[in-house]
Amino acid sequence: MARTEMDRQIEEGVEQAAVFVGRFVSGAPMGEQPRAPGGIPRGVHALLRLAVVAWAGWGAWMWWGLHEHQRVIRAAVITACVAAPLALILALRGRTRRRHMRSLVLPMALAMKDMLPAWDDHQRLRALTIPLDRSFVKIRLPDGWHGQDGHKDMLRELVQDRMGGQWSGEWNLKSYPFSVVFTPQKPRPKLEPPETVDFFDAAVQQAIAQCKPGQLVLGIDERHKPVFKSMTGETAMWALSVGSGGGKSSFLQMIITQLVGQGATVVGIDVKMASIICFEGVPGVHLYTDPGNVGDMRSAIKWVAREVEARNYVKKKDPGKNFDRLTLILEEGNEFGDASKAYWNDTKEKGDPAGDPIWGDIASVMRMGRHVNVTIIGVFQDLREAAVGSRGLRNMFRLILMGNYNANQWKMIVNTTPVPESIDRAGRMMIIEGNRRIWIQVPYADPDAFRDHSLKLRQERGYSTEDLYGTPPSASPQRLPSLLQESTPLLTKEAAPALEAADAEDGGGVVTLVKDEEAEPGDPEFDEDLDELADDEDEEEPAAELLALAEISRRLAEEGIEVSAELMRQHKRRRADFPAGETVDGKDLFTYEAIAGYYRPDTAD
Repeated sequence: MARTEMDRQIEEGVEQAAVFVGRFVSGAPMGEQPRAPGGIPRGVHALLRLAVVAWAGWGAWMWWGLHEHQRVIRAAVITACVAAPLALILALRGRTRRRHMRSLVLPMALAMKDMLPAWDDHQRLRALTIPLDRSFVKIRLPDGWHGQDGHKDMLRELVQDRMGGQWSGEWNLKSYPFSVVFTPQKPRPKLEPPETVDFFDAAVQQAIAQCKPGQLVLGIDERHKPVFKSMTGETAMWALSVGSGGGKSSFLQMIITQLVGQGATVVGIDVKMASIICFEGVPGVHLYTDPGNVGDMRSAIKWVAREVEARNYVKKKDPGKNFDRLTLILEEGNEFGDASKAYWNDTKEKGDPAGDPIWGDIASVMRMGRHVNVTIIGVFQDLREAAVGSRGLRNMFRLILMGNYNANQWKMIVNTTPVPESIDRAGRMMIIEGNRRIWIQVPYADPDAFRDHSLKLRQERGYSTEDLYGTPPSASPQRLPSLLQESTPLLTKEAAPALEAADAEDGGGVVTLVKDEEAEPGDPEFDEDLDELADDEDEEEPAAELLALAEISRRLAEEGIEVSAELMRQHKRRRADFPAGETVDGKDLFTYEAIAGYYRPDTAD
């Protein structure tokens, strides 16, 4: 049977009617244009349409079929009273949603054109879901989409730009429906060490009690847990680069107290005379804190180097030998380096090296000491290479603590970017061990409390010198600063030219002696002199001590005579009457009495 035009029209009519009914029942737009964003959801549209149709059918049946006109009117009034507020509420709520859709969702959907080119604007809009609370962003992805040409990063950057903050995406590209869900990254809570820590707090003392030999508590970290570090192996040598007021003194006092508790011998060099002087008198703690006696400090360092040499010899004979710890603490390393260099330049003789050799002894301790339990803690305000003798020693400090630093110091020592912000707080330090960075707060106590606790530990646990093969040099009496002395310098700016001129007139410094009245033989005085001379010849005179001019200069200063070693050398070259010395190992040495007699003021009238 042939298909007529009527049949075709009937089929198209039925199809259009079915589409109309389907759109009506499903809540879809009745026209071809998509519904504007932010409108009533499709499901609500469907329910409202069905409710209107049902009410209209009921009203028509009651009005024309049953003639219940009053009932229909009452129902219409009630429906209007209920629907009007409901419509108003929905309109107000829809206003927020419409604003959300028009200000955020629609612009973002349009901006995804380059990232989702396979879809049109309407499909991209339907693919994007952002709730009103902006808790997540869900994007449905086309089939076969794999984020090529950097589209993954572009999507994430788009979400971060429009939503603000940092967002992370969870991608589903393996099972249908393909999608990505972006959620905001929760900011990590900023952890900080405690503002202050008491050394005698129970938690700190418990942590110290748990330490193995050679292991020390450095401080409390950002999680309020104690930080342990061992002065063994690669981290045997420690360095501090901490600015003024950063808590260096408290750190050293805390470390020395723990070392005393472990039976260690401590040699402390402190030109500042403040950081570790509280341990004066504690057995096994040898302090050299007089900046006027730099020679004592150098002698102490040389003794530590000789101890390392002796221990390595014993270790070679007995590989299983374990030694008690010996730790050298070099406080204010920058100031010590300058003072030691000046001392060396003032005392070196002809043929001596130009550089200060004390850094060679320190280098020997750092290279050979860790095998025999000898370690160094160096404290510097500025850990430059020049501050450690320019011998490459800075890289041998494998554990560094920094505090109260600036960007230049960080770049010079650590040389990583970005530069972490320094926290200007006493005792707040960062431990740098390779690539690890840990902020700590150093435990604090009063210096006298540290000293009393150290004495108590020595009394309870004892102290042994069995593993010391020598005795640390004794510290010289502290020299009174020149401005506090009540003596007049022998040579001043005004007197020096006059004395030099007088020397020239006398023929280059020849001294004329005045002859006393001689006693004649037979006189009682002459006979007594002969007897005394004979007695003196019978007695064996002890050999006079030979000293360098620098040491003689220091002893003269204690006597109140200010003459520098350099000035003595000038007089030795220019004056014929300068006392003769002896040459020992290429160095000119003199007796103290000869030089002192030469420079003592003449008390005769």
